[in-house]
Amino acid sequence: MTAPQSIGARRNVPGIRAAVLTYRVLVRQVITPGKLAALGALGALMMLVGWLVGFTAEAERSAAGLLRDGAGYADGFGLIIIVPIVALVFGSSVLGETREDGTLVYLWLRPMGRTPIVAGAAAAAATAALPLTVIPTAVGGWLAANGVDGSADLALAAAAAAALGTAAYSSLFVLLGLLVRKPIMWGLGYVLLWEGLAVGLGDFAARLSLRGYTRSVLSRVADVDYGFEPHTTTTSLVVLAAVSVVGLALAAMRLNRLEVD
Repeated sequence: MTAPQSIGARRNVPGIRAAVLTYRVLVRQVITPGKLAALGALGALMMLVGWLVGFTAEAERSAAGLLRDGAGYADGFGLIIIVPIVALVFGSSVLGETREDGTLVYLWLRPMGRTPIVAGAAAAAATAALPLTVIPTAVGGWLAANGVDGSADLALAAAAAAALGTAAYSSLFVLLGLLVRKPIMWGLGYVLLWEGLAVGLGDFAARLSLRGYTRSVLSRVADVDYGFEPHTTTTSLVVLAAVSVVGLALAAMRLNRLEVD
């Protein structure tokens, strides 16, 4: 008669403790030397090209023009390539790969709720991704602006936009890793075909693209106009936060219904 009570008691693991346990387990699995080397090289390439852009800028180019160049570079290389791709690699693998190789079952069988598992997984993915997205985007934008007055503010704005974008993309790709097999292929299609093109397809399409909100944060915080009408800072923050929360909620629902073996 005591065994069922003992099992029931084991199922009441506090949510924060469960999320922390999941995070500790998955952050070690998701960060591998191969991923760090490949994605670190991509970030290094962005910074190198940013330096070349700033170094070869015309001597008579105005400070405002250089800031626009830096913002455009941080957007075009950082927010459209670095941020979503790095978030895709870590976000889709943090639960997707553990599901594929059978190790997810060990978390599944622990007496924990599904929502804390998803929250811990998303935190692990973001922890791995943030240094590889924020640093290249901020430094690359600063270098492309050639260090002119205002480029430090540009770097801070690029870092904020990259961090917010990484969190939102990571949540979406955690969900993607639970929905489909080979999530990298599906994710790349989304990043390249939609995020890369939607901003140029009109206002309605841009509103359905995360890039439209991250680049708005960059433009508003840096106070740089580089050729489009940005969303307000408040709207961008609300949308990016909402995407993160909804993505995690749907991932928790999916994990709850998933058969793990």
